[in-house]
Amino acid sequence: MNTSEKGSDKEKRRKVDGKKIAEQKRQKFLLKQQKKMEQQQSKTEDDEWFKRYGTCITRIDVMDAKNFKKFSARKNGMRSRASTTCTCIDSRKRPRTAEAGLSSGHDDDTTMDLELEMDPNLLSKLEYIQPYMDLKDANETSSVLTNSEEIHASNGTRYFIAEGTETVRMLLEQSAVDTNDADTSSSERDGDNSNRKRIKIHSILTKPSPFLEEPVNLRKTLCESYQSVFDKRGDSNNSDASSTLPFQVIVGSEKAMTEIVGFPVARGAMACGIVPHYDEQWLMNHLRTKQKQQLHVDSDSSIRILALENICDTANLGSLIRTSAAFGINVVILSDDSCDAWYRRCVRVSMGHVLTVPSVRVANLSFTLNAMRREFNIKSYAAVINHDADTVLEQTEKGGISMNWCCVLGNEGNGLTEQMARSCDHTIRIQMDGIIDSLSVGVAGGILLHGMKEREAKSISH
Repeated sequence: MNTSEKGSDKEKRRKVDGKKIAEQKRQKFLLKQQKKMEQQQSKTEDDEWFKRYGTCITRIDVMDAKNFKKFSARKNGMRSRASTTCTCIDSRKRPRTAEAGLSSGHDDDTTMDLELEMDPNLLSKLEYIQPYMDLKDANETSSVLTNSEEIHASNGTRYFIAEGTETVRMLLEQSAVDTNDADTSSSERDGDNSNRKRIKIHSILTKPSPFLEEPVNLRKTLCESYQSVFDKRGDSNNSDASSTLPFQVIVGSEKAMTEIVGFPVARGAMACGIVPHYDEQWLMNHLRTKQKQQLHVDSDSSIRILALENICDTANLGSLIRTSAAFGINVVILSDDSCDAWYRRCVRVSMGHVLTVPSVRVANLSFTLNAMRREFNIKSYAAVINHDADTVLEQTEKGGISMNWCCVLGNEGNGLTEQMARSCDHTIRIQMDGIIDSLSVGVAGGILLHGMKEREAKSISH
């Protein structure tokens, strides 16, 4: 082949490659245009959806968030100064209204200006946003009761903050399922979650992406959990459907959420819920239900309880509640001097499992253990480090732990009190090698709960 023929072949290949490259570019352009059209269509559908359910789902931007904070701060400041003035009148001192700025009307004018600037519909959502305001400055070991006077209920309702998309998803699913409803099947009522209370949501604050997009898609969970509100057909004539949603969903941009809570929100979503009230009467009713279940169900029906005396660290409590969920604990019992399971850090560390494992605070833990022993034959095991403990976990054979049992753990630094250890049926310890004689309460709790579940006696089939 001569030189001219070789040159001709190269020219042909260039022409072929050029056509191929041009076709690839055209395909990329078409795909880009198609993706752009799909995004535009999706945005239009989302806008229509938000408009349809606007009474319970609201979108806000950073300017809305700033106005909310300004209005709330101004309103709270006026209330505080008004309270001071009333105190002066009651004490028969001359009220200094001019110094407080009350006679000038400046605060009233500013508040009215903000009211005029803000959409009335947005302003009506203020009470649902206030629980999240300046969470950075709030103590993680306190409830949101102190955050806002507007969300206080006269009956003493308490609120909690849940953080993270999976925790919010769990809360949505939990709030929609009421095991005490009349239409609940008997099989569901007889399950491990019998008598567990539905946890009510006050509001949800979320970024657009975890709410609308995969893989999180909280909107999908919301629609599936509340199908009666969000019909699958999306009938736009059903304008009153959204009014039945018992809480508010606020969808805010990342900057808006950061402005509200006071720090970058990495978890994407958070929720404010109403703390369910579990008391000793509920506990006894719950155990009676479990006892009846043991008479009719051949499968795993053991009663497993974790009791905690004077647990003071919210992270430890959250870790123990998560561990309890992993090993089938039916209920966690807290002594009156333990910290609150609904503190923000505890909810976060538990990965939301404060929603799935009921926690009951009792006035006298020893009295409660005795009552459970008498009525339900629940044997209590006090976790100790003493070598004279009557039970060593690793040396206990399968079936050596009572079918119905309660593991009792003590304070992080001091362990169980002698009085509490004496009120239990058994003392139990973990066998350890070397110079280590104790473990953190979270680690010890995990080992004990797993080991005791493995070694519990099984029920007799009926």
